[in-house]
Amino acid sequence: MNDVAYDISYLLENEPAAAAAPVLCVARAAPAAVPLGVAAAQAALARELLQTAEVHEEWIRQYLHTHSNAQGSP
Repeated sequence: MNDVAYDISYLLENEPAAAAAPVLCVARAAPAAVPLGVAAAQAALARELLQTAEVHEEWIRQYLHTHSNAQGSP
């Protein structure tokens, strides 16, 4: 593309005077209430996932250890 394609000055020159922009404010909504049974189930699942992740990492360490030992052997 050429420089003319990026030239927007003609748009700015022909644009009517910009009105004052409204002031924007961010409204934070309160989180939706979670039923106690659902929250308890989510917490239990999170604990199980964290435990599984630890076991998985240990398996990877063991694999890498045995793999590096097997490469060093004749």
